[in-house]
Amino acid sequence: MTDSAPHQLEALSRADLARLGREFMLYGHIYDRALMPQVGMRLGGGKEIEPLSIWEWKGASPNYTRRMKRLMKIEGDDVTAIVKALQLDVGFPHEYMDVRFELQPDGSAEFWLKHCGALMDVEKSGERAVVMMCHRIEDPTFDATAVATNPRARMRPIHRPPRTPADRQPHCHWTIKIEPGAEPLIEEPLTLEVGRLALAKVANERPADREPGGWHDYAGGFDADFRLEHLSQGALVAALREFSLQAHLLAAAADLYLSQRHERAKVREVLTNQWVGANWVAAERIAALRGLGGGGIDAVAEVLALHPAFPPGVRAALERTGERQAQLWLDGPHELLDEDAPGWLGLLSGGEARPVEAIAQAVNPRARVTAAAARAFTIELDPEAEPAQEPQSVSLTRLSSVAAWRFRDFG
Repeated sequence: MTDSAPHQLEALSRADLARLGREFMLYGHIYDRALMPQVGMRLGGGKEIEPLSIWEWKGASPNYTRRMKRLMKIEGDDVTAIVKALQLDVGFPHEYMDVRFELQPDGSAEFWLKHCGALMDVEKSGERAVVMMCHRIEDPTFDATAVATNPRARMRPIHRPPRTPADRQPHCHWTIKIEPGAEPLIEEPLTLEVGRLALAKVANERPADREPGGWHDYAGGFDADFRLEHLSQGALVAALREFSLQAHLLAAAADLYLSQRHERAKVREVLTNQWVGANWVAAERIAALRGLGGGGIDAVAEVLALHPAFPPGVRAALERTGERQAQLWLDGPHELLDEDAPGWLGLLSGGEARPVEAIAQAVNPRARVTAAAARAFTIELDPEAEPAQEPQSVSLTRLSSVAAWRFRDFG
């Protein structure tokens, strides 16, 4: 198998890409549910969780918002441009975060969440956890996302949790306004540092459509009912790549923030365990979507090829080398696949096999992955091996509702 095999993103149909795209968006939340338990256990308890939750998104989201706007030809600095970008943000994965937007006659917008998967998780931990997420984390991160479009944009709550009564609907309700007299927000040094990374500058061109239909971009009017099925086949391929990149930029921002405060080796171990948890859960979901769970080496290879672990700029080539064996080679610019680079790609470039093995074992627990050479991994299925036990990082990720979430199928 090579990177031109039928299971690559570029060869999937529009309908399959839209289904897979929701999984790619959800990966941005699986990412977070895998990270925070590791931070709490390994970096001095829960005191880091709140500031990290703020700084990872402040570091990454303005950069990836600008990228998505360029890709989808979302022009302008008004509220409409902000709302369109939010519809393509892994922070708002469709359905799991059931966000509804409405443009107002005065040029503002409102949005509300009919369902907030993140709230469903934190409500179980009590009011203090709800206030931390819905007040102290959301206020700075929402504005940081908006500032990528307009430094005078502001997102403010009409109401938000804690919910009174306990079953209040919608879960929260916000406004987005451009305030001409407001002091323009200035992007933080961490945001600028993330923006200088090679990862933030990777090209992501929309490939030619392999079937007719759909929008080539989002340059047209705002659609309150937008979903991924509206995009063309080529636009979906590019959007999925961008969703993957969004998660990788979050990981890079988290690494940069934590490495200012903790030993680098400890931070790398946190990120490795996080990536194991996130990759396993995402791979399990993709395998179920594609009907590949429990399959052989071909099933493992297909899930690897369709997994958001490999962002644009990284070419992951797969070749079957035996009945139960395959090789995975990674290729890309040195500055991107640099073992000292922050985030997940630095781990991968340094030969860390555990996150790749997590993908393989989620498909077949008898898979084993070893680093064969620089940027190369051997994947082998051993029918005599004991099935791998689920790592603790995966079990911790499963504590969130995100792991078992099920999307609707639009057909």
